[in-house]
Amino acid sequence: MTDSGSGHFRACVKAPGTLREAHVRFRSGSTDLWRVVKDRTSQKEYAFNSPSRHDVSADQNLGTVKVPAAMSNAWHITDTLNLLYWKRDNPTSACWTRHQVTGACDQLTFVWSRRETDEGAGYFDLDGTDYVIAAGDMTDSEHFTLHEAAHWFQWQLYGRDLPEATNCDPHFIEKRSSTTCAWTEGFADATAAYVLGDYRYVDETGGETSLENDATTPDWDPGDEVQGRVGSSLLDLWAKDGPDGGNWKRTLRLMAAEPSDDFREYFTVDRPEANPPLTTRGAARDIITQHTIDY
Repeated sequence: MTDSGSGHFRACVKAPGTLREAHVRFRSGSTDLWRVVKDRTSQKEYAFNSPSRHDVSADQNLGTVKVPAAMSNAWHITDTLNLLYWKRDNPTSACWTRHQVTGACDQLTFVWSRRETDEGAGYFDLDGTDYVIAAGDMTDSEHFTLHEAAHWFQWQLYGRDLPEATNCDPHFIEKRSSTTCAWTEGFADATAAYVLGDYRYVDETGGETSLENDATTPDWDPGDEVQGRVGSSLLDLWAKDGPDGGNWKRTLRLMAAEPSDDFREYFTVDRPEANPPLTTRGAARDIITQHTIDY
């Protein structure tokens, strides 16, 4: 068993007598809930062994076991996905969402390679493999890892479906795209910031963008076609002093019950129909207005 906080682990074996040789094998996955694989074809996880011990007949302290540098990013992804899983708000099963029962969970797969392939990297392969494709040091940014995982998570909340995001290639935090693109990308930006407890996005190159914005923010387009406006609105709705109870749990329950095509539908149609309803007045209305969204 591994302590997810400290990384301490204890491995046991049931065998009579002395073991001639023993080692512990580590793989880049967490049970059957998420994994990191080398490529989308073989789907082999990264793995390595601890140094061997010989003639083992009692407890052994392996000390600090380090992931080989060449595959360390695979474990960084695995550890980062822990953070999202802990906040998934699914009390009904061990799965990512309420749509599945323990023992029949969908598995989140990241494909990570040390070098980018001809097919490119840095995206959720929707309607292809449904894997997240990453490469190199992209995943040094935990925001990037969580952003791409959030696309898969929203797809899961919506019952393996996502709204068709139009005018979304390319897309930018502060620029207008479309309502559907801003909704999916804004949710992903907000998820990364919410899970990490900050108010920014750090992209795969290390570039940092603050999600703080209002009508006076230079170079930001206005409205709900801008993913940064949508993402910051969500973060403020979920804030500890926000109108949604101090967290994102009620939004996740709503999304699992009623998929929204864009932020307008989420705010004006689906929030009032939540059980119990999520407010669209008062502080909630002030939040979206501050971020230049006007319904």
